[in-house]
Amino acid sequence: VVLALVGAVALALVAALTLGGGEQVGDPDGAETGPVAVVGEPLPTFEETTSDAAVGLPAPGFDATTFDGRTVKVRPGNGTGYVFAFFAHWCPHCQAEVPKLVEWIDRDGIPSGVEVVAVSTAVYLDRGNLPRAWFAAEGWRELVLRDSDSSEVAEAYGLRSFPYFVVVGTDGRVRARISGGLPPDGWAYVLNQATRSGAVPTGADAT
Repeated sequence: VVLALVGAVALALVAALTLGGGEQVGDPDGAETGPVAVVGEPLPTFEETTSDAAVGLPAPGFDATTFDGRTVKVRPGNGTGYVFAFFAHWCPHCQAEVPKLVEWIDRDGIPSGVEVVAVSTAVYLDRGNLPRAWFAAEGWRELVLRDSDSSEVAEAYGLRSFPYFVVVGTDGRVRARISGGLPPDGWAYVLNQATRSGAVPTGADAT
């Protein structure tokens, strides 16, 4: 199926929730959030237009931790393609999206040389469905990294609503940013784009 997508076009098939609303509370034991260090220039805030200013820009690197406290250094441009999926545990659209992705990944796999990384961000301890237990209950097997109390990774990648996807090619440059839920062909599209480098296709070439 050909998708009439530029790297910047949002697949806003479900309403996305915006970051904010209430006082964000970090976990004093670091179970749900963790230390973060961003390396490189942040991306501009995502705007759902046909021309995303971030497409073609180098994606920032970052250091973050897993739920078991292991530090992971993410450095786009090392020959690996990335699909970064930003989720908030309290967001109903994220709660609907994660099990879909689990099903599709289990069924179809992930292309060689591509990593799918979930970033758990915007943690509010009083909203329930806390990230560590949520991802485990959904059977998410890919890497999950904890954002900081102040959502530094999300801010560096220009997030403004959930769920949010950033596709980075093997050359370390942004190929697409998408806000909202993905249909099956949209998921296939982002995986395909993560295997690529160079110019981002447009119009009928965006397959």
